[in-house]
Amino acid sequence: MSIAAVPDYLGQDFHNASPGMRFGMYLRIWHSNWSKSTDPDWPSICKMDRTDQTLLKSLHSRQSALRAGLPEQDSLYLPAKATAPFTTGLGNEHPLENGFAFLWPYGLPYLSGSGVKGVVRQAARELAKGDWGDKHGWSTEKRHIVKSGKTTIELSDLDLLFGLESADGGKDHFRGLLTFWDVIPEITGNLAIDVMTPHQKRYYQGSEPPHDSDQPVPITFLTVPAGSTFPFHVTCDAQRMQRIAAHLLETEDGAPPWQTLLTSAFEHAFDWLGFGAKTAVGYGAMEIDQQAARAAEEEAAKQREEQKLAALSEEERQIADLRQQFEADRAANRTEAGGPLNQKRLGLLHTALEWDEPKYRKQAATLLRETAKFIPWAKKRKKEIQEQLEKLESNP
Repeated sequence: MSIAAVPDYLGQDFHNASPGMRFGMYLRIWHSNWSKSTDPDWPSICKMDRTDQTLLKSLHSRQSALRAGLPEQDSLYLPAKATAPFTTGLGNEHPLENGFAFLWPYGLPYLSGSGVKGVVRQAARELAKGDWGDKHGWSTEKRHIVKSGKTTIELSDLDLLFGLESADGGKDHFRGLLTFWDVIPEITGNLAIDVMTPHQKRYYQGSEPPHDSDQPVPITFLTVPAGSTFPFHVTCDAQRMQRIAAHLLETEDGAPPWQTLLTSAFEHAFDWLGFGAKTAVGYGAMEIDQQAARAAEEEAAKQREEQKLAALSEEERQIADLRQQFEADRAANRTEAGGPLNQKRLGLLHTALEWDEPKYRKQAATLLRETAKFIPWAKKRKKEIQEQLEKLESNP
């Protein structure tokens, strides 16, 4: 059995090590005479155990928590699902001559933020040229002007969002307003292996012309399997954007313009460019994970609602609580006179009578009268409740 090239005191049991360590430093591929095996222990290399899965979830939760702490207009979250295997870092030095990129110190597969930025920028360039039909708002026109001392720099949307680097000797540099986070794929099972079989080895080595009698030499390499989820996070420098291109932040309903532009570039990249290595032969293709996107939007809406409630006074919170119950019951057409809505109405009525602030008393009375059109008060208490509502509406 092949062994890893490590000191004896470390032993040869590395099942608790991360995938990156098992594929790298602890790779069991060497014979006792230090010749290399042609068949490494792929099952142990590819295994993603419970510890690895827990760590993946922790890293995703950390990124989600960081994003949740930002204003909604300052960040973009785009979950994608791989429709083909994904691989990256094949050029890294490795005994198999095909490496793989792991995020250290965790030893888990990842796609670097700089790699994401490069692909999405190329997608935006292609859209801006118009060769793909609809430009989706992208343009190479120099729409923005930035002054630095006595220097004036003209920028397109591409330059503004992704940055501008002048030619050698130039001074017109600009740091882009977007920051792309590292992407850590969510892998439901294990890593996978794939095979490429170059048929013209000696031709590529320069020793013979190409011919059909050459024996192919299978070369295995590590991949993230299709179906894995890739959470893309992008943030923008909103303060600088407000100074330079405030219109990219302005929004009434829906996403701000910079997010709409970037989403179109991501979609183009998913369909036509791919991420990672070997994209020319189909690796790294993705699509937006609509189910995850909807779940994220629902969670974001829930968090926004919680933040709104947290900023309310105690009186406003009780009114909002009844309003929420009322809207839910009306949407479901629940008209039970003794149900939860009626109990909350009576509770708010008695509580609001003790409030000192006239505006809150009036708001509570208005809502209580509105709900009465949906569920009338009990006849035997109607007169009493009407008197209490009138008292509630009057100044204390």
